[in-house]
Amino acid sequence: MHNNEDIVKVLRMFAQGLNIRDIVQKFPAYDHAKIVHLLHDLVEELQPKRKHQVVAGQYIANIDGASRGNPGPGALGLVIYDNQGKIISKHKKTLGICTNNFAEYQALVKTLEIAQELGLDKLLIRSDSQLLVRQMQGHYKIKDEKIKTLNHKVQEFLKSFESVEFCHIPRTENQLADQLANEALDEV
Repeated sequence: MHNNEDIVKVLRMFAQGLNIRDIVQKFPAYDHAKIVHLLHDLVEELQPKRKHQVVAGQYIANIDGASRGNPGPGALGLVIYDNQGKIISKHKKTLGICTNNFAEYQALVKTLEIAQELGLDKLLIRSDSQLLVRQMQGHYKIKDEKIKTLNHKVQEFLKSFESVEFCHIPRTENQLADQLANEALDEV
């Protein structure tokens, strides 16, 4: 996430006609890549939000990972719905000490495991983790080695599905998965 004051500063510099190279020199808090990501985030925020259309035979999975302390005690929560909105599976699990991003990926892996066990072949995975969604869509690189290992596991799982889409949603649309992850943490 970007600091609002930083966003305003960068936008003012663009309004003054400065290019990214000039902005990097005047505003060392952001390198070229960070400015590009900031601009991408702004464009996405300004775009009208489009709802993902659920296609025939597609199941919806809301996932969430939580870490209190980042790193700290972690947990995951997930809910799988049919295309009519009926819950067909929900799960929560503690993960030990981990980062929030690690917990998000563990939620994704567990979701794919459960979906495979249930014989689901079309999934729409919804997460309030913009980082996870963008990494899964190929927009962001994965730098952390533990996350790379989990991502490799995810990629292997994805081969067994007909289709899997990823969608970023606001936290307010992910309350049950969030609640399950927090319940798991509270039980520790």
